[in-house]
Amino acid sequence: RAWRSAAAKPRVPAPAMPESAPPPTAKLDHCCGLLERGKSDEERFVGLLLASKIVAAPAGLRRVCDAALAFLARLVQSPPPPDTVGGGNPYRALALSVLASFVTDDELRSRADVLACAVAAGAAVLGAGAEATDDELRDCASVLGVALCQPAGLAEAVRVQVISSLAAAAASPLPPASDAAPSAAPEAAQEAGPAVSRGERGLGVEAACALLGGAGGHVLAGGGPPFPG
Repeated sequence: RAWRSAAAKPRVPAPAMPESAPPPTAKLDHCCGLLERGKSDEERFVGLLLASKIVAAPAGLRRVCDAALAFLARLVQSPPPPDTVGGGNPYRALALSVLASFVTDDELRSRADVLACAVAAGAAVLGAGAEATDDELRDCASVLGVALCQPAGLAEAVRVQVISSLAAAAASPLPPASDAAPSAAPEAAQEAGPAVSRGERGLGVEAACALLGGAGGHVLAGGGPPFPG
């Protein structure tokens, strides 16, 4: 009887869905497909850019990480394009930006492969010195700040001599006061966090000291890496 009653009522057609708007899962499938099975690095690069615009949920972030991590590991070591203007390395900058997103996730930030890639990216920036842009230095400080507070990340940083590079940066002399850039307002300085200025200091004395301090605090709290020997 219920079916008959329903059949007697006029049917209201469902609103048509626009064909040009695929569901979010389809977009994510497309991005991960480009990252995993792209025929060229250009396609993988596009997949990474697209993923950065659509991924928000942790599950999506982890899926992109699985698909993109091997490509990111190559990006951080790639030389910049010949036509790069303004210094820095756009390939490395994109990789650092993506890694900075990955390490905000509790599951990803504890994975050894993610930490190894993060430390490698940090080593590349520290080796680049003044050639790194402010954005690269900022993301480098963010990524290393997380990696150095994880046992596997701290052990990897010791192995590839990132800790030594940070110690050298922390020991660098400050530039003369006359050459220093004008300081920001106190309120803005507090929000910006450790300085990551470019120039002869590279990552910056303050940022290097902050990273070393975070790593040292982690060791003193009992979370140090399994040092060999």
